[in-house]
Amino acid sequence: MMKKLTVHFLTMLLLLIYVSPVTAQTGSKSGDWSTLNSQTNNEVAVKAENRKTVFGILMVTNPAEIKVRISGDNNISDVIFKREEVEKVWLAELNSSSRKTLIGAGVGAAVGAGIGLVALKSSDERGGGYGAAVPFYAVCGALAGGVAGFFVRQKNKKERMIYQK
Repeated sequence: MMKKLTVHFLTMLLLLIYVSPVTAQTGSKSGDWSTLNSQTNNEVAVKAENRKTVFGILMVTNPAEIKVRISGDNNISDVIFKREEVEKVWLAELNSSSRKTLIGAGVGAAVGAGIGLVALKSSDERGGGYGAAVPFYAVCGALAGGVAGFFVRQKNKKERMIYQK
């Protein structure tokens, strides 16, 4: 019995592994600073001269500068970029571990419930009593999926270029 539970659990873990799609960077080159005005409160990536690329939320735009709110290591700060130093700006997708945790838990619960249904059906055919198999596997799947989702490290992604000097 323990061997079958272990096989079912390992099968469930293997089903939880997924590959995130690679987002291609597309977009046309644009030198129009005014396009940034319509992107306030959106997630962006900014590449400035002599700086590494910064990911954050575009808070303020004006003809002379932009302000991007970034977070990291339990602090939130605003970074101001002068127009003449900004080389490129992309729309971006910021990494969110809480969203990945919830998605992993949902997928894990569904996969676990499916495995539990298979175990229940096979035990019914043999006359066994695994009535709690479905909830047990669903909970185990949700826990495993949530943990896997939390620890999957994904970088922030640049999506579409909206400004280039």
